[in-house]
Amino acid sequence: MRRKLVKQGSSTLMVSLPSKWIHSNKLDKGKEINLEIINNNILISSSSIETKKEAILELKSPTETFIRTLITNTYRRGFDRIKINFESEKQFKILNDTIKTRLIGFEIIKKEQSSCIVENITEPSQDQFENILRKIFYSIHDLFETTERRFQQQSSLEEIEAIEERIQKYDNFCRRVISKSTNKDATLLWTFLALIIHAQRELYLLNRILGRKHPSKAFLSLLKDAKSLAILIQKAYTEKNPAFLEDIHSLEKEFIYKNSYELLKSSRGEESIITYHLASAIRQFYLSSSPLSGLILS
Repeated sequence: MRRKLVKQGSSTLMVSLPSKWIHSNKLDKGKEINLEIINNNILISSSSIETKKEAILELKSPTETFIRTLITNTYRRGFDRIKINFESEKQFKILNDTIKTRLIGFEIIKKEQSSCIVENITEPSQDQFENILRKIFYSIHDLFETTERRFQQQSSLEEIEAIEERIQKYDNFCRRVISKSTNKDATLLWTFLALIIHAQRELYLLNRILGRKHPSKAFLSLLKDAKSLAILIQKAYTEKNPAFLEDIHSLEKEFIYKNSYELLKSSRGEESIITYHLASAIRQFYLSSSPLSGLILS
């Protein structure tokens, strides 16, 4: 439905609420309602019907990646209280580590022999979405800087791990907000975020297998290509400027089909593996420009 805004006083605009909604929620003069700002939308809800979204999970597999994926995606879907049944202390340890390193504001509030309850305790407000997303961009930049220092033996894998953990927390929170929102751009936001996270993940994996051998000048040059592309993506999003999209597309053939391919052909051994991950990162950053264009031009 559509409603007209009515001016009250010198600067206040008001809108009437549907009578059917008012009666069904037993609202009257003086009662409080909740207003939640989600990007360009305002979600109005009755405090009397506010409930926590709950889920029950059964852990059968002892595989760390499966448990981590199951828990983080339940969190991303917007559940506030999760009961988890498990079969071993090994599963519980993986679960506990995942909650500590991947979920913002969630804690285990109760543990029994074969089950526990995880609940939203201190989660940031959803209106922090843009701030958290900017922290992702900053952390990706930090990941590039730390990787460059690592090639010069001036940083460690532990520093890389700490940055990656931070990015994963921020990413999960942003996806959770997107899942709970009614934003018309939700699909574009999710796709954009997924691609830049996959891109930085390639950079992280590159560091995981990196030995002590100093990379070639060609590889360091390709690393700068990837960094410059990530910076353009960040600027295009934060400034909502389509001119940066033109720059990204103009660099595609040089960075991917020329520089990446040439280095993949000439590299050997360990450098061929880290070159593969770096080329994949460049490709993912470039692909993120597609949903990004939809966000900028919408």
